[in-house]
Amino acid sequence: MTTHQHRATARNIYPLFTVLAAFVLAGLSGPVMAGGHTAAPKAKEPIILDPEARSGITGTVLVSGANRGIGLRLARNYAERGWTVIATARKPGKADELNELAKANPKVSVERMDLLDHASIDALAAKYRDVPIDVLLNNAAMLGDPAGQDIGTYDYELLERVLAVNTIGTMKMAEAFLDNVAASEQKKLVAVTSQQASIGSLRDPLIPFYKMSKTALNMGMKSISRRLKRKKVTVVLISPGAVDTDMMNSALDYAGVKGGFLITPEQSAEAVINIIDQYTLDMTAAFMSHRGEEIPW
Repeated sequence: MTTHQHRATARNIYPLFTVLAAFVLAGLSGPVMAGGHTAAPKAKEPIILDPEARSGITGTVLVSGANRGIGLRLARNYAERGWTVIATARKPGKADELNELAKANPKVSVERMDLLDHASIDALAAKYRDVPIDVLLNNAAMLGDPAGQDIGTYDYELLERVLAVNTIGTMKMAEAFLDNVAASEQKKLVAVTSQQASIGSLRDPLIPFYKMSKTALNMGMKSISRRLKRKKVTVVLISPGAVDTDMMNSALDYAGVKGGFLITPEQSAEAVINIIDQYTLDMTAAFMSHRGEEIPW
């Protein structure tokens, strides 16, 4: 082949190469448009759930931190719906209301578990090794003294404890009970998070340790949701709202805010359970409020 023929062949191939390259780039980064730009991604439809829509679903649920506040009401609500409830507390002997619930309902069992004590998590997981758990509801958490979270007076030991409970302990629970959840019918791994974890919704400088812990928890759960989706496990991130609990009131007292806007633990538990029931695998790790609306990250 002459030099002239080589040049002619190259001229013929070059346009084809350009088209092929465009197709490759389109597959990597979206449709290629005139001027070398890519098409804007399609707008995502907002997720809207009904916090008042009860279902007839039943199964087995494990509720951590069920001795008081939202956790106690979650355990009671599930029991009233006919679920088998495994309710955990750090000090079961002092969980009077929870123990009364268990006495009145044979489908409720009370177990010891402390998020700071990973051996207690492993022991509980070993006890229930062969029990499918439809909903692993990680509710247990701590706020920490708001005064120790003010810049200039940071209590770094408190920061470590808040992260150890709210983030590390909850991630440990997810890992320890993953096989139980994967073996169940509903396959739901739930983290009770907080709207305070939303960077986009930040309004005040208070309780940064608590906010950091829940933001980190959201990222951890969002990350593992990618791996767990292939196991058909749905990761649920749900904020229970501003609830009239000791933890919430201590934060409001420190801020000098009156809590007339708070909802009751019963109202929160009802909404949270209804939203968990409606959560589907294609929504996995969507950050939802107790009102059934997505919360900005």
